[in-house]
Amino acid sequence: MKPVPLAEMSFATFAGLLHSRFRVQASETTSVEVELIEATPHESAGEAAQADVRNFSLVFVGPSNQFLPQQTYGFAHDKLGTFDLFIVPVGKDREGFQYEAIFNRPRVSAH
Repeated sequence: MKPVPLAEMSFATFAGLLHSRFRVQASETTSVEVELIEATPHESAGEAAQADVRNFSLVFVGPSNQFLPQQTYGFAHDKLGTFDLFIVPVGKDREGFQYEAIFNRPRVSAH
């Protein structure tokens, strides 16, 4: 699988992968499968209409018997490729542990 820089990924990239599964490299010998369950844009009203949403969050759910502490993990997706992503545990329900990743990118000046 080819590595993909996070800078090349957008809200639309992940929104198109909702409810698909990602493999997370939890350790050298263990991987955990998580599902992308939410992709939420975080732009102001005027910016939300733009195709390239820079600020967004993702929520993944993983198994209830494999907890992933807050840190950067290697992620892999069959259609997307591989990339590193910092996730934070944000809750647990009957489905499993939930993890959030936040993308907060600066506005690029047109000058």
